[in-house]
Amino acid sequence: MKALLRTIIVIIIIIGGVIIIIVGKKPFPEPECIVCGFNLIRILGIAEVVLGLGALVIQGNLIEKQRNL
Repeated sequence: MKALLRTIIVIIIIIGGVIIIIVGKKPFPEPECIVCGFNLIRILGIAEVVLGLGALVIQGNLIEKQRNL
């Protein structure tokens, strides 16, 4: 049951990252610097998706190891 709950939480995190990326693509004039605007939001959204997918893979590996023991 804990594994299912963790999987759902990770999937919610991935969906949140995708939403951040989509919201960051609105047609606003982009600021000049990378760290002060939608570029940062887009980078953080991509990082959230990548880290969420990594967490999902690691969790799957841990569950598989627990089944084998």
